[in-house]
This record gives sequence, C-alpha cells and structure tokens, in this order.
Amino acid sequence: MTEAEREAIRLRLRIWEEAGPLLQEQRWRELQALTEEKALSLTKALFRRGATTFSKRESSGLVEQQALFRRLRSR
Repeated sequence: MTEAEREAIRLRLRIWEEAGPLLQEQRWRELQALTEEKALSLTKALFRRGATTFSKRESSGLVEQQALFRRLRSR
C-alpha cells in the first residue's frame, strides 16, 4: 500500500468520524417523526419489494454453509 493510499484511507476515516454522529442524529430525528401509518406503509413496501426481488429457494443453504465451514476448518 502506498503512502497516498494510506492517506486516502485516513481521510475517509476522518470523514466518517465526523459524519457518523451527524447521521445518527438524523436517523433518530426521522424515527421520532415517524408515524405509525408511515411505518406501516414503508413496511408493506419492503415486503412487496422482497416478494418480487427474491426467488423461492430450494433449500436454506445450511448444507452448503456447513460444507464451506468444513473445508475452511481442514485448511
């Protein structure tokens, strides 16, 4: 990693250190202003989007995950 790359990473970290608390405050303000009706509307929209975005899976993926863990453990 070059010095310029390190400096770019430091800059991004400084930006996020400043932006993080501001974003958190904004999130809390938005949550406090959220009505039950708006929350229900947003939740329904998320469920509708999820129903059209994701296809039904044949399995949960647990078997594949366990096989991956087994391969990683044997290394």
